[in-house]
Amino acid sequence: MDFFYDGQIRRYVTQFMRIFIGFKYQAGDGSLKQVPVAYGDLTKQVAQIIRENSENKMPSVPKIACYITGIELDRNRLADASYVSKVSIRGRSFESFDDETGQPIYDNTQGGGYTIERLMPTPFKLSMRADIWSSNTDQKLQLLEQILVLFNPSLEVQTTDNYIDWTSLSVVELTASNFTSRAIPQGTEVDIDICSLDFEMPIYISPPVKVKKLGVVQNIIMNMFDDDGQLKPLAELAFNSPVDSKDIKSTSIITTPGNFGVLLLSSKTVTGFETGSYYVSALDVNEAVVESGLDIPKKAAAVIDWNKIIPQYGKYRPGISRIRFLQPSGYELVGTFSINEVDSQFLVVDFDSDSEPQTDLIINAIINPQTYDPRTSLLLGTKYLILEDIGSEGNVDGADAWKNSDDSDFVAVANSIIEWDGDSWAVIFDPLIEHTEPYYIKNLKTGIQYKWEDGQWLKSFEGEYTAGYWSFDLEG
Repeated sequence: MDFFYDGQIRRYVTQFMRIFIGFKYQAGDGSLKQVPVAYGDLTKQVAQIIRENSENKMPSVPKIACYITGIELDRNRLADASYVSKVSIRGRSFESFDDETGQPIYDNTQGGGYTIERLMPTPFKLSMRADIWSSNTDQKLQLLEQILVLFNPSLEVQTTDNYIDWTSLSVVELTASNFTSRAIPQGTEVDIDICSLDFEMPIYISPPVKVKKLGVVQNIIMNMFDDDGQLKPLAELAFNSPVDSKDIKSTSIITTPGNFGVLLLSSKTVTGFETGSYYVSALDVNEAVVESGLDIPKKAAAVIDWNKIIPQYGKYRPGISRIRFLQPSGYELVGTFSINEVDSQFLVVDFDSDSEPQTDLIINAIINPQTYDPRTSLLLGTKYLILEDIGSEGNVDGADAWKNSDDSDFVAVANSIIEWDGDSWAVIFDPLIEHTEPYYIKNLKTGIQYKWEDGQWLKSFEGEYTAGYWSFDLEG
């Protein structure tokens, strides 16, 4: 086996020492002083160095010293040494590395997939000792009273937060104690009084893992031939590839069990459930969703109970199980979900904070300026997305409802976003200006997010997701 060192025992010792950090004692003047913690027992050579080779200097007290007293194989916890655990994980992709810190800058899309093969670790019993140095009995009792109450009978420690480390948890159990190192009666020399506490930790030592590129089937591409029997181009068959031509038909991807589609809506748009985050309802295979412009999409079919659908996908854990929504552009939203306890036709979804696209602007409402009078609720900073033009260049006298405070006319084209600054209207988003990147806004009234792309406003991620464009992350 090639050389490897991961500092596994060192991490256990470090976590053990952290247990004793922060304890204080009350000095004779009433002040509280913190007790330092160090690694190593006080040998004669170390003591001589600390005293600077002088009999007139003594090591400072109080102090806590921690060190290993033994490590032995724990045969009671031995398992099959040939067992290999395989875990498939997928990381987040990153664009580049930060020039200052050198850390990767991650984005919101999936990165590479890997299979981790973990060999069965070897169990050991790690024996540790904590020596409490004190100058008097009162110091010792103060520290013991704070420490001993923690072990009833043991204390759990975690050596790492690595997701795939199955040996990160351990416990520290107090097994024995020696109240004093002094002998009775005392001789002519008075040494520092040391109270020793013995502990035992069940630990594992793991060999290196084997990391492989994910080799499982991730997507199944179907409909490889078009309606004329001709083989489709590779660009069209590629999963998540951009569609440059409007003549290219959409690709088909792997379907979901039962071939269900879903409707994702903001909670503000679901009647009776105006609180929470987002709601998901299942769509029948033959059900069509009615959508009209920027209005809220609606479904008109029988109610489908999620309690009957989810068992087809795996084991469901409320608030922990995850759901994914994939857009044709390749952007993926990920969040946790639970079944609504009041109405099980809805899933309540909480998206990850870095999953939902960041909103560039929040508007008050989407209006038709030819039928809406803003003067009824005009406040400073009010912002509207308008669906029709307001006035026109060269118009002699525009609509009174949209005049500025100085009685001048205001002109704006459809799909603009306008704002009232207290005296006049101003265009803060002009659709006639070319925008190379999608521009996101959120309707404060409905809670729906929209994006400006290809010369039109579209719902950014809410709406219908057909089979294959959404999935669960559930236990098998």
